[in-house]
Amino acid sequence: MVRFSLISLIIASAAIFCPAQEEQSGFGVSLNALSNRVAIGEIGTLIVKITGGDAAMPDTIEVPGLDVSHAGQNSKISIINQTQTIEMTHFYRFSGNTPGTFIIPAMDIVLGTKSFSTNPLEVTIYERDQNETIDATKPYFGKFELSKETFYVNEIVPLTLVSYVQGRNSIQDVLPPQLDHESFIIKSFRDVQTDGADLGNTYYTSASLPSNLFALKAGEHRIGPATLGVRVKDNQGASFGFGGFFSRTVKREMATNTVNVTVKPLPSGAPRSFTGGVGNFQLLATASSNEVNIGDPISMEFVIDGSGNFETLGPPVFKVPPTDLWKSYEPSKTFEESPNESSGSPTGRALFSQVIIPEAKVKFIPSFELTYFDPNSETYVSLETPEIPLTVSSDERSAAPTTISFPGDSSEVSQLPATSRPDPKFEDILHIRKTQPRWISATSLESNSSLFYLLQAVLSIAFFTVLGFGVVRWLKQREIDRNGQTPVLSFRQSLKQIPKAGAPKREFYHAVSTSLMLWQDEHSEPPAPLLEIVDRIADRCDTVLYSGVTQSNGPTSDQDVAEIVPILKRLSKSDRS
Repeated sequence: MVRFSLISLIIASAAIFCPAQEEQSGFGVSLNALSNRVAIGEIGTLIVKITGGDAAMPDTIEVPGLDVSHAGQNSKISIINQTQTIEMTHFYRFSGNTPGTFIIPAMDIVLGTKSFSTNPLEVTIYERDQNETIDATKPYFGKFELSKETFYVNEIVPLTLVSYVQGRNSIQDVLPPQLDHESFIIKSFRDVQTDGADLGNTYYTSASLPSNLFALKAGEHRIGPATLGVRVKDNQGASFGFGGFFSRTVKREMATNTVNVTVKPLPSGAPRSFTGGVGNFQLLATASSNEVNIGDPISMEFVIDGSGNFETLGPPVFKVPPTDLWKSYEPSKTFEESPNESSGSPTGRALFSQVIIPEAKVKFIPSFELTYFDPNSETYVSLETPEIPLTVSSDERSAAPTTISFPGDSSEVSQLPATSRPDPKFEDILHIRKTQPRWISATSLESNSSLFYLLQAVLSIAFFTVLGFGVVRWLKQREIDRNGQTPVLSFRQSLKQIPKAGAPKREFYHAVSTSLMLWQDEHSEPPAPLLEIVDRIADRCDTVLYSGVTQSNGPTSDQDVAEIVPILKRLSKSDRS
């Protein structure tokens, strides 16, 4: 029905062409926002309307604490009571990472010989609480959940990032999320858990990504927002009604809320054997041998099981610092973690291997001690290994030093057996060539024929001809760039550049909007019915490109092309008639 009514208006307007004496009047500027409240990590839209003309607008607007940049523009011509009015609309995007109230300053805009100023605008950047009620009117959104908001340095804290998309089984794939903070180590997101539920009166498909983090330093911190990406079904991309077989997917990105956390420092008074572990652990020690000689190495193996931060966990140490009895070396460490699905806290095992050497006869390997911090009881806990019996013997080979006797006088030297003389071998010797060399005379330039010089001349002429054309084109392009000239398309030429069905929707509607602007430039006094049709199509382009209500990242459907392109072609035909 929409297509039929628009075509009917085009046909009717072709027979009615009554130009009226129009007068451009009414100047004014205004600054507004689609929403004055925007959450951290989300993008808001500013709208600058200029009535009565157009002006050069800045690419960015300087606002401390905000990022404001130009996003696009469109024009609109309306005729009311035989008076033509031109309205230009410029769109700006803004976002902030710090909560607070910000003032968009007044903008000075010059229209003709007059200067106008927009009104200053107040916008608020707020922090979404993770317990905030979910707005079920949004087609998709993200959420950041942290198991606790107050914890200790190096304490492992489970977290979850959740993507919500309207519809059943609407999430086809989950992309790697982005969540960074200089004061936190955030583990990788390995598992994806999909689910669905009714939120309000709308069904949402959800994708959860669990992980863990721990803080590197104490203080008050704000974590987030995280950026989530999913691929969802594109209902407009289905062909011939077979959505299950020909459905396409599009990428959707969403920002989560932020979370304020308090990271407490570890209590003072930690024992000497505290090596940085935070969690709950068990310790087991074994020795490679219990019978050695003095100076022989013993490999100590320490196995630490439990849950907590294995990355910051250090090896056990001697309970009593050794004196001259033992020599020790730096231990090696290997560990593996496995997520505990019931609690979300990582569990695993760390293995430390350390070499110790007895330097005296001792009867046992002394105790080793490991101290960690338990965040649940908020105390330091020390684990101790038992003494391991050991038998240390003296090395008889090292007790009798090796001696070398030399003869007392020269007579004894002469009686020593002579060393055998090796036989010479010449396999690796390269001999010098002694034959006469074969000399080749140098080629004389005088022997070249006239054909050689003719070929060189032809190639040189061709090279310099191509070089000359290139220089001329470069000079012309440089002159165009210097004068700021750009090739101007006509309305009919622009129709050939409109993408077909399947192209990105943003490119299609941007090309349609450009064609409409060219048509308005070529028709300073169009008939009112034609102008009304053009305004309707322009409003539709603005809604798709700048409103944020209609998704513009998907492909252009056949229906979009069938509704708009025939109307533009009829506008071209009406110009010829």
